[in-house]
Amino acid sequence: MIVIDTNVISEVMKTSPSLAVLEWLNQQNSNSLFVSTITLGEIEYGLRILPTGKRRHELKERFEQFIFQAFRQRILVFDEAAARSYGEVMGHRKDLGRPMSVPDGQIAAIARSKGFAIATRNTSDFEECGFDLFNPFLY
Repeated sequence: MIVIDTNVISEVMKTSPSLAVLEWLNQQNSNSLFVSTITLGEIEYGLRILPTGKRRHELKERFEQFIFQAFRQRILVFDEAAARSYGEVMGHRKDLGRPMSVPDGQIAAIARSKGFAIATRNTSDFEECGFDLFNPFLY
């Protein structure tokens, strides 16, 4: 099972996404791919701060359609288990001198609490968190 990070979702939403990312996604069992509510929030925020207009509207529609089609029943929440894992992940990374952003820490905690991997372009942001990492951009 794999949690898809925000940068992978953003890539797929582009009008000309990376072929490597698309190929990687197509090679996966779709039932093994998940997205977190943290990623949904990051994308919603990114859309919200775009200037009002056609581009924002089109991206919002593309996002809603993609999430509904690809992840309808596979959206992971930041629950109690993730909250407990969050403290461990954030503390461990701080001890290593490599603190994480809050959203990355929350995504990492969700993945760790479920025993899932993460697919991201920014693998260094999630190293030493106790789960496998995949970089679809290098596929």
